[in-house]
Amino acid sequence: MAYTSLGFSVADLAISGESAPTAAWGGTLTIQVTLRNLGASTIVEPTSLVPATQVQIGPDGAVVPSYYTPSQADAPDSTIAVYLVPKGKGPAGGLQIGTIDAPALSQNNIEQFQSTLTLPAQPAGFAASGNYTIRLVANADRSVLESNYRNNVSAPLNVKLLPAPALSALRVTAFDVPDGLSPGDTIAPYIQVSNLGNGALTSDVQVAVVASTSPDFNLGSSIVSIYTINGGIPGLSSVPLPNAARHGRGFRALQNSGIITPRSNVATIQGANATLPTSPSTYYIGVVIDPFNQLNLPNQPANRLELVKTVTTTANPLSPTGVSGSPGAFDFQTPPDGVAIGII
Repeated sequence: MAYTSLGFSVADLAISGESAPTAAWGGTLTIQVTLRNLGASTIVEPTSLVPATQVQIGPDGAVVPSYYTPSQADAPDSTIAVYLVPKGKGPAGGLQIGTIDAPALSQNNIEQFQSTLTLPAQPAGFAASGNYTIRLVANADRSVLESNYRNNVSAPLNVKLLPAPALSALRVTAFDVPDGLSPGDTIAPYIQVSNLGNGALTSDVQVAVVASTSPDFNLGSSIVSIYTINGGIPGLSSVPLPNAARHGRGFRALQNSGIITPRSNVATIQGANATLPTSPSTYYIGVVIDPFNQLNLPNQPANRLELVKTVTTTANPLSPTGVSGSPGAFDFQTPPDGVAIGII
């Protein structure tokens, strides 16, 4: 698209993004930005054809190669304004909570990057909690000449403000062991622990597989295996979720149940082999977070096993590897019709 009588085109920035689902006044919020430069030169620019990866700055500060010049459709460094907007309003009715530095973009290019902003204290006229949206405005100060400014504002990104202070809330969201467990079986548990709270947990936390005669963690319980998650687990305020502004039902499901795919607020443990107690004939196993109460975590289930499994005497106990049954005599069994299966 020719922008001037000289026949060259200019940049055209378009923006979209993802926001963490929760935040709190005075807390942090992580935004993932997708910035595109839709501009493309309509004329051949021989000195602009050098790939960006091969353009460097020499010791004297000069550009190498010396003949390189940027395209008229390239976009230099710019800024992105971030607005927190009450549900149903536009950016003009919102509060600017920060700016994000955007990198230069060559023509017909795209960049994705994250930024964590700190929300201010609750201002007058804004509710302490509730549903808000985030709006991103590219080239906020209009420092970049563009052919089209109409796509410089992102679609609304849903975020829910929760009452301060920001707290962590750890839950066991996966406990994968074989079915039909018997006393004395050996398991290699697969565990996922999610932080469904607004605040990050920054301390190491222990996670234990516990056996108990009841679904409770009490004096009669025993720890089968214990693991440590080093460095803690980020909260939901640091986990950008896909924009679901047009799919509110799906977004609410994610808000209510947390993250359904592994993200930064989910810690995964692939446990080593551990042998279950040989008695009694029936008992329970489950997962307990911070079993020795070293961190005094808020919002944790009180003395309860999470994702409880029943262990009881069965006719076919598992092998030490946690696999039941035995391999067949042949790779391909002969079917009833006598015709071999596979390549002979």
